[in-house]
Amino acid sequence: MRGMGRAVTIMVAAAMLAACGDGADGGARGGDPGGSSPSAGASPQPVVKAPEGFDTAKGWHETVSWLPEDAKNLTVGAAAKAGIVAFLQKKGAGYVVEARDAVTGAPRWDSQEWQPPALPENVAPESSYLPQLLVVNEDGREYVVVWAYTPRFTEEDTVSLVAYPADSSGTEVAAAHTRTVPMDAYGPAKVVDGGNGLLVSWEEKGIDHAAAIDLSKDRVKTYDESVRLPYCEQTGCISGSVAGLSPDGPVVTLSPAGFGVPGVWQASDAVPPGADLKFVSKYENGRVFAVVGEQVFSLWNAEKGLTKQGGIPVAAVHDLKSGKLRTSVVCDPGGGLDGASHQPVLSPNGRYAVAGTIAVDFEKGKSYCFGGDGEQESVRLLSVDDDGTAYGYGQGGDADVPVTVAVGTGKIEELPQETQIPFLSLPGIGGFSLPAATNGERQFAFLPRR
Repeated sequence: MRGMGRAVTIMVAAAMLAACGDGADGGARGGDPGGSSPSAGASPQPVVKAPEGFDTAKGWHETVSWLPEDAKNLTVGAAAKAGIVAFLQKKGAGYVVEARDAVTGAPRWDSQEWQPPALPENVAPESSYLPQLLVVNEDGREYVVVWAYTPRFTEEDTVSLVAYPADSSGTEVAAAHTRTVPMDAYGPAKVVDGGNGLLVSWEEKGIDHAAAIDLSKDRVKTYDESVRLPYCEQTGCISGSVAGLSPDGPVVTLSPAGFGVPGVWQASDAVPPGADLKFVSKYENGRVFAVVGEQVFSLWNAEKGLTKQGGIPVAAVHDLKSGKLRTSVVCDPGGGLDGASHQPVLSPNGRYAVAGTIAVDFEKGKSYCFGGDGEQESVRLLSVDDDGTAYGYGQGGDADVPVTVAVGTGKIEELPQETQIPFLSLPGIGGFSLPAATNGERQFAFLPRR
């Protein structure tokens, strides 16, 4: 089965990373590279009200304290194949990556200090201009990337970045790649793991632009709205943009709809059941909302329900390399047809995925919808373990209720209101983002499964 043996990177949702701080150096780094008990000499282990499947008496933790109160920047990333959790920490006038063993918390490596370009004097500091961290998969290798967007206004804006192999070791590791991407952007740029490589995208004078950064060969290829699929000559596609990266080229999503990899595959050859082909042609249906791992997640107009007027779309998953339809379900993951608000997250072994109200079992080729049906409240899923246990919140009533969901059976179990839900899953470990302390510090705890 595709995806089972691939290194899976789990990213932390930005909404869970709003941190408070005054810019002081952060990080309680207990233990040493050869030790197995990182809590020695570290600050006390925070109290985590975790689900029963986690051992709250063990584990390790880390603190990030440099972000301003309103920031929602990504400062944590996990690389499953390398077995690390990476943190972006403030050091002196710059920033460093601290990579810790996902199981023990022992330091694996840290990077040299990196300073992003200074903001111009006429630009007010904003949290969106602060550096961010993400983990990128490219051709089976994982990289930890730190990047920052710098507006100029009087000249070209830039995205500056440095990349480190996730399986590095030692101290003051030098960046394997350093890159600056110039752009005349209308607003902050977007930097993501494109599925197979690093993708930078931005809007320039009303036109979508993108840059695919090949980390292994240290080269860049840029794209604008002229990207097309072969059938555009007959159907008259208005414009295109790059939504992800496959081993064989960019994943192009078209206006008004339709997607694929030019010259390799197109989604119109693998339309999911229930998609509207009566009023919307197969060439003008399907919009990519995320490319994660080896999968392309998309939303389609449905046969019934007048999706454009607020009905429920068909959510589908296609194979990134071949375009083959892997699974689909009638379901709105959140955000409607024009923009799902929940980034898909894979289980460490790649068998399962969750995206908002959707859960997927790739081994069985089945998708499940937890969007509510009048009798059952909607469930928003945030993470999923290798055994198909997903974690999230039931939405409705006066307050969201923490829940676990058995993906294979659809059974939903409500947890006590005070239960904290893991934001990421790694083999044998769950990661928890704790409420900000009174001093503004954001703590992250990593607990073993029982």
